[in-house]
Amino acid sequence: MGNNIWVVLPAYNESLDLLNLMTRISNYAQWQKRWHINLLVVNDGSTDNTSEIAKNADVFCNKHVLDIIPNKGLANAVRQGINYVLSQPVCDDDIIVIQDADDTQSPFLIDDMAYQILKGSDVVIASRYRDGARILGLTAFRKLTSWCAGAIFRIFTPIKGVRDYTCGFRAYRVGILHKAKQVFGEKFIEEEGFACMAEILLKLKKVGAIFHEVPMILRYDRKQGASKMNVGRTIKQTLNLVKKHAFR
Repeated sequence: MGNNIWVVLPAYNESLDLLNLMTRISNYAQWQKRWHINLLVVNDGSTDNTSEIAKNADVFCNKHVLDIIPNKGLANAVRQGINYVLSQPVCDDDIIVIQDADDTQSPFLIDDMAYQILKGSDVVIASRYRDGARILGLTAFRKLTSWCAGAIFRIFTPIKGVRDYTCGFRAYRVGILHKAKQVFGEKFIEEEGFACMAEILLKLKKVGAIFHEVPMILRYDRKQGASKMNVGRTIKQTLNLVKKHAFR
């Protein structure tokens, strides 16, 4: 049975929030008793001092920093982060957690996600749409667009156990990612931008993944840096992704 959790943080110009999040991950690593925590910061060509903050941070876990130059976007950062972990000495029952680097999601939720994987799930999503979830500090427009995106996926490309298709805070069993890489190869993640998060779920469904969600408290009121999401582009990418997978 695996006992390693890799927390992967794709980060682009997160100098205002990254250290706070890394400190909270360090606190979680000290608090929990079950897992060996590894932290990987994927610096996606930041133009601020994100890389320096990541490298200098003093944390209570094994730390790795992967610098990508130039900036190539979220999808590439997620792809590179997964490939980096899979190149390490991991076993199929180890866990990869991908989390936003803007300090809006609590690392202490990782415990619930990891134990759900121990119960048999392959993918566990920190969901905004389960009983007990809360969203603080996000505009009504952003809440509406996120909900609409989820509704479109649920109608046209349903996945049992999934309501939140776009949240980036997830835990994956390493074995299911190995299986997806064997089936799809370098085409496992093809979409650009935030649409890659839904693409990953749709492709993991095709390799037989079991999905589960746990309620999340999303704290946008903690975020100090600017949002990196281009809402118009993300909506267009979402519709194209649904069209590709629902009407193929």
